[in-house]
Amino acid sequence: MAQYTYKARDKYGKLLKGNIEAVSPIAAEQQVERLGLIPINIEESAAGLSLEGFLPDISLFGGISKKDVIVFSRQLATLYQSGVPFSKSIDSLMEFSRNKAFKNVLAEIKKDVEGGQTLSNSLAKHPKVFSEIYVNMVAVGETTGLLYDILMRMATILEKQEALKAKVKSATFYPKIVISAIIIAIVILVGFVIPKFAMLYKSFNVPLPLETRILVAISNYFTAYWYIFLIAAIVLVFGVRFYLNTNSGRLWWDRNKLKIPIFGSIFYKSMMSQFTRIFGLLFQSGMPVNRAFELMRNAVNNKYFTTKIDEIHENITKGQSITDSFKNSKIFSGIVIQMVSVGEETGHIDEMLSKVSDYLDEDLDRQLNTLQASIEPILLTIIFGMVLFLALAIYLPIIDVINFAKKG
Repeated sequence: MAQYTYKARDKYGKLLKGNIEAVSPIAAEQQVERLGLIPINIEESAAGLSLEGFLPDISLFGGISKKDVIVFSRQLATLYQSGVPFSKSIDSLMEFSRNKAFKNVLAEIKKDVEGGQTLSNSLAKHPKVFSEIYVNMVAVGETTGLLYDILMRMATILEKQEALKAKVKSATFYPKIVISAIIIAIVILVGFVIPKFAMLYKSFNVPLPLETRILVAISNYFTAYWYIFLIAAIVLVFGVRFYLNTNSGRLWWDRNKLKIPIFGSIFYKSMMSQFTRIFGLLFQSGMPVNRAFELMRNAVNNKYFTTKIDEIHENITKGQSITDSFKNSKIFSGIVIQMVSVGEETGHIDEMLSKVSDYLDEDLDRQLNTLQASIEPILLTIIFGMVLFLALAIYLPIIDVINFAKKG
């Protein structure tokens, strides 16, 4: 268990501070609530900081991270449930927020709320911080009186999305570092080391093995035409980025990245988990299906899937069932279609979608763990092969040079 320090208010509004032991920040917050207090800020104490605490957060550089929105959602929900007015709640959140950019946003929200605007309208003025789905769900919560539940659910969804992103980044971080190191090492060897050995081999006029001839040829081309390689690399990078920023380029990439071996499956399950969880929440809130699909097309960061959502929306408008529309889109897996079909028959689509999302999250977690376990030996094999090739290419001629010198 980790140690956490908390700041909270009692039912009289008095500010209290203390320490608590819990397995996670959420568990710590729940313990504080069981004490009859309203948690304002909960942080892991210095003694229990993990490596994550030393990693830079986007909020430290003037940005607003999803973590800020998650904390805002949970704390505002707790204060709202306790009967604290929005204006005073936002004051408390501003007081303990360490992010200056987010403080400025909260100050503007407070000003709008005090001016008579609804919370959802105030949040809508900051689309870079609060997504359209977030704002619409808050509006539903205000209308139905279920704002506490909505805010807590949105916080949970955002947490799951951030946890999933962190797992994907963690799984791909090690390969990126290793591959980058290999590329840098090859450039240094080909550009600076091999030319020195090539001059040595040439001075002794000894026959070179195939590996060495290949390496020397590559080195000669690289040192003679390095500027062409540099220009080609720059043009390639900027050309690819430009193409992917176009509608056709983005559509091509978003469609084909789902077909990449191993990683395509990860992209697909991540996208489906996000879609099913958010769509289930929208459906549960009582939002019309047409409006839910309008919001979903902006929530999924995949142009190809957006076109599929448009097709589904059009088919449902024509009178098709959700199950048939999902089936005709030919992008949903069998389990998603089956669960949606059961949900339509029983009238509990939201529950079925939530179960599908949980299943996809667990399946993706297993796949990422397997990938992390298997990718290390693959990379080690690649590194071993590269080192072996370089060793043979560099040192075999040296042995020949030594033998030639002895004979001379």
